[in-house]
Amino acid sequence: MEITVILSQENETLPRAELLARLGTLNIKYEILNEYPGIVELEVDATKDEVSELGAHLAYTHEILYTIKKTTPENLQTAIESIDWTKYVKDSFKVRVKRMGNGDVDKDGIERNIGGYIKKESQMPVSLDNAVHTIKLVYTDPEVVTNEYKETSITSYNKVIITELIIEQNKRHFFDNKPHKRPYFHPGSMSPKLALCMVNLARVHENDTVLDPFCGTGGILIEAGELNTKLIGSDIEKQMYEGTKLNLAAEGFSDFKIMWEDVRDLKLDKKVDAVAMDPPYGISTTLGGDDTKQLYHEALNAISSYLKDDGYICMASPHYIDLNEVIEGTPLKIKEQHSIRMHKSLTRIITVLTKK
Repeated sequence: MEITVILSQENETLPRAELLARLGTLNIKYEILNEYPGIVELEVDATKDEVSELGAHLAYTHEILYTIKKTTPENLQTAIESIDWTKYVKDSFKVRVKRMGNGDVDKDGIERNIGGYIKKESQMPVSLDNAVHTIKLVYTDPEVVTNEYKETSITSYNKVIITELIIEQNKRHFFDNKPHKRPYFHPGSMSPKLALCMVNLARVHENDTVLDPFCGTGGILIEAGELNTKLIGSDIEKQMYEGTKLNLAAEGFSDFKIMWEDVRDLKLDKKVDAVAMDPPYGISTTLGGDDTKQLYHEALNAISSYLKDDGYICMASPHYIDLNEVIEGTPLKIKEQHSIRMHKSLTRIITVLTKK
């Protein structure tokens, strides 16, 4: 089956990396056919239900669409008329145009004209509010020009992908799970979107045991728990230890173990499948007065002994810490790294590590 994936463009590399990691976790074989800004076209060995499962737990993917046909803007009407719409539209439907960028497209006119044609051919009603089917026309492969001020604009599109929506991101989940809405809140808590992305980069499977040894207020564990996992967390600060238990219980989770412990003294009964963590930055009471780089080195050394040989670690760190230096003398290697700007003075580096 061929699908079109619409990615968030708020980060240059994380959305694509998360998508490919999750495909691997779910054992969905794939081939990348084309890539454009915010778009990945793939051939996948999966059913629509399996693709829906893929899309249900992705942070930086907006929509996954079933690809019906590909054409050009000039040949769109001909392509639409070549499709047997009774195969795709069996109930109420709507047509939507998606421009990838700021190109000039007559969205209303196209939606009205194409919708009218499909209605006639399928004999199904248009419903703008409660449609069973959403037919989406994705304008991509843009012609881009840059002016003297280095500002870019799109003059035209070379491609239209005619698709049907399979699944779109549940934005409500990230809104409802904002850290300040939890029973226990602490400033600096990671956003649920980034937390879920890190869980996916750690290749978390259903029923895995997931460890966050710097659990803070439990944000990463909450996102891991949504994948029906066993949760283990620890924190050196007692209020974080208590707060994480409170937040996990409020989310309805019961299969978790939270410890008030330094990661370097952590004792686990069995090895874990994955680790996702956001260690503290800088010299502070949360580090027990230790230097950040030294803490990271000792923590990763300890964590590697808890991790299964085929497990993954995903960690966030500040840009001024060189993880290549930190992992010297540990049994770990860096698989991939991504940067995400937090504010003017801080960029987080998201690093995925595996055993050598």
